[in-house]
Amino acid sequence: MQLSQGRFEGRVTHFELEGLRLVRDHSSQALLKRGGLGSAFVGFSFPLSRPDAPLICQGRQYTQAGVLAVMGGDLPEVRVAANLDLLSLSLDYQKLAILSGETREAMDSLRAGPGYLPVASNHRALMLLFDLACQWLVLRPDLVCRHALRDAFLGHVLDVMEQGPMERVTPSVRKRVVDRAREVIDAHQDEPIAIPSVCHRIGVSRRKLQYCFQEYLGISPASYMRLARLNAVHRTLARGETQWVQDEAVRWGFFHLGHFALEYRRLFGERPSETLQRGRLNPAES
Repeated sequence: MQLSQGRFEGRVTHFELEGLRLVRDHSSQALLKRGGLGSAFVGFSFPLSRPDAPLICQGRQYTQAGVLAVMGGDLPEVRVAANLDLLSLSLDYQKLAILSGETREAMDSLRAGPGYLPVASNHRALMLLFDLACQWLVLRPDLVCRHALRDAFLGHVLDVMEQGPMERVTPSVRKRVVDRAREVIDAHQDEPIAIPSVCHRIGVSRRKLQYCFQEYLGISPASYMRLARLNAVHRTLARGETQWVQDEAVRWGFFHLGHFALEYRRLFGERPSETLQRGRLNPAES
């Protein structure tokens, strides 16, 4: 879900080196992200740039740049800053446990939930290594020593794990309130529900709901409702899966089409018709 205003520009590069999966993800806007990882895998996310805003994970804010470590399954929802360049490495848990040696305790703690390592990794060296690996894999794949490249990346993971204890990323006490509120909001996407009604349904005050959303997502409940619906329209238009913009706008509860077009352009940096046209021409690029 895009949270900040402006045209989105993103790039994803991924490849695999002898069981080590690497994904480099750069996005120009602040995002609310979720995803999954194979159940037998463990993943580490390294920021390759200095974030413009704190990382928010499980309602916890992390102002100091560090590495997020997770076990396989559903990944924790995170709010990432705009202009973030992120490199994620994942591999089989048992293989890394054998290599980690003295950090085995830290590895085992990940079974109880995600962890955060508030340490400064050598992001410049990691970035150069990734760029070098990409060049060799494209230009001379027959000559690439994949084991050596894999071990070089693993060295960065092990170096970070040895620098200090891992912090457990436990859900904040307000996560449950946000989850319940979002269930109610998401069930009324086509006809937006008023904030007082949400509060009444889940049994909290308006002020408490506001505090919980600000802590957990960094935005207000009203902003979440608006952004969720705008992003839903944008996804459909970007895939070219509708005939008319108006039909999709009304389906998501935007009945004042002029106001919808203004909000849409303010958030995504283009008119809805431009998104739809681009989606029809090249869905993959969109």
